[in-house]
Amino acid sequence: MPERALEDPFEPLHAIQAPGGPRLEVLDLPMAWLAHRRYDAVISLVDPGTVLDWGHPRQRVFEVDDVERDRGAAPDVALVRALLDVDLAGASSVLIHCHGGFSRSPAAAMLWAAQLGAGLRAIERGIDWTRADPNRLILALGEAQLGLGRTLRELAARRTGRRDVLPLL
Repeated sequence: MPERALEDPFEPLHAIQAPGGPRLEVLDLPMAWLAHRRYDAVISLVDPGTVLDWGHPRQRVFEVDDVERDRGAAPDVALVRALLDVDLAGASSVLIHCHGGFSRSPAAAMLWAAQLGAGLRAIERGIDWTRADPNRLILALGEAQLGLGRTLRELAARRTGRRDVLPLL
């Protein structure tokens, strides 16, 4: 077991500090359940039908399949708009999680960081690219809403080496 895990078992998979705003941290579902009370706000992106009754006063749950094509409960414009409209006023720490912390939640963290003014370098440094492949559809929908072009998808493609799924919107 790595020494870091012994020091802080709740060390996030990914963490981005928004300038003048909250620290956005990503955990997988089991660790999020254990650590959620440490955060001012919780954003959950889970499979449809997943029941999360954590009693956190500032938890928002979004039911969305981890797909990058229009099928099932695929990410859509309404989901991304609602996600980016979550009120984080006064929060200094925000937990963003999905099931594995690998696809949906890193994508959401990247969008939130961009919306809160984090630069591309801060976003790139905040993601552990050995443990992430951000959902390209969530990124594409968020980039369109935030007027970012393809910057986040291009960053993800460059860092993951996966250029096969870059949806056009």
